[in-house]
Amino acid sequence: LEPFIQTIRTQHENILRAAKVRQDFTANVSHELKTPLTAISGYSELMETGMVQGEEIKHYAKEIHHNSNRLLALINDIIHLSEMDRTEYEVPMQQVNLSELVQNNLESLKISGEQRNVSLRYVGEPASVYGNAGLLEELLWNLCDNAIRYNKANGVVKVQVEKAKEKVNLIVSDTGIGISTEHQERIFERFYRVDKSRSKETGGTGLGLAIVKHIVAQHDAELFLDSKPGEGTKITVSFPAHKG
Repeated sequence: LEPFIQTIRTQHENILRAAKVRQDFTANVSHELKTPLTAISGYSELMETGMVQGEEIKHYAKEIHHNSNRLLALINDIIHLSEMDRTEYEVPMQQVNLSELVQNNLESLKISGEQRNVSLRYVGEPASVYGNAGLLEELLWNLCDNAIRYNKANGVVKVQVEKAKEKVNLIVSDTGIGISTEHQERIFERFYRVDKSRSKETGGTGLGLAIVKHIVAQHDAELFLDSKPGEGTKITVSFPAHKG
């Protein structure tokens, strides 16, 4: 009976672990949603009661708009992650020209970078992967968005597509603030932020890299992180070159 008992014990531990993850996620969601809602409620109450006048009204309206956008972004990311968590969640796969996908999205990404004085550069060669184009676009956007948010003024984000033996690599590197060693293992966790004040200031939801991790898993790819504080970060997604 010992193998049977061990199997039951392992299943029980897995159930408890999954329950703890869900409990933590629910608590984090509640906290993250409460913050912008509290701000919106407070600013609107001041405006409603006439406690602010003139130019102050514009300032408070801007804050309400900013927090509303943050709230919408949070809700969208939470819904998306919940969909990905469903065991029956499947997406259609086909051969996708990764180089073309990156170049097609680069102009829009450049506009996002210009808003924060960050330039984007592309270096690549023709390469295709077996995957879902929509999810691959989302992967690219989340990696680049993070690289832009945590960059320095007049910084650079470089996007590369390269073939390496039996792999096709998508590499996004930046000249930003970097990530210290103790944080590197946790940055793909939901709501984990290295610099909480900067993340909220720039409108980050804390879920972008968690979504990246999900998409990487769905494509049977590998995720590599190389970062040094003050020197920047490089994230590599390594796809199987031949699959499907």
